[in-house]
Amino acid sequence: MRNFILFFLLILVPAMAGCDRIYGVLHPPAAEERKLLGTVVYNEYNARVEELQKYLKLLGYKINRPDGKFGQSSRDAVAKFQEEDGLKVTRLVDKQTWERIQYYIQSPLVNKHAINGLAIQKVLQEAGYDPGPLDGHLGPLAQKALKRFQKDNDLEPDGLIGLETFRALLNKGAKN
Repeated sequence: MRNFILFFLLILVPAMAGCDRIYGVLHPPAAEERKLLGTVVYNEYNARVEELQKYLKLLGYKINRPDGKFGQSSRDAVAKFQEEDGLKVTRLVDKQTWERIQYYIQSPLVNKHAINGLAIQKVLQEAGYDPGPLDGHLGPLAQKALKRFQKDNDLEPDGLIGLETFRALLNKGAKN
């Protein structure tokens, strides 16, 4: 029994710790995702995955319901985000992807993990568009201003704040 414990401690424990290192060498983006999100098992709940899903949904990506299960729609949303942000499309949440998502989520256009309507209105107003009263609500006047802003910036004038519109608003806000 003592020999088994000694074998376990001296041989198996270091070998198991080395598996993560080997995995990191063989597939770096997947290893990065594991570090950022923890172990991701298809269709099993993971709190970090739910957080990621909420972020992607906030940025305008189609996530049925943030449920913490990393299924096909979540992978598709990650791939679409990577493509639209000019990142290498891996469908995995590597360090660069996570940092870019955080850049948008931590911007002044987001407040408590929701679009900051007042900040959007202020950017629109400072850019020369009338969003109506600065009350934080993206009502009809703000929607009209947003659509004009989108059209003038060669974006789809749909009144929705997806990644391209989000990025354009951030750029406009930084210039003012």
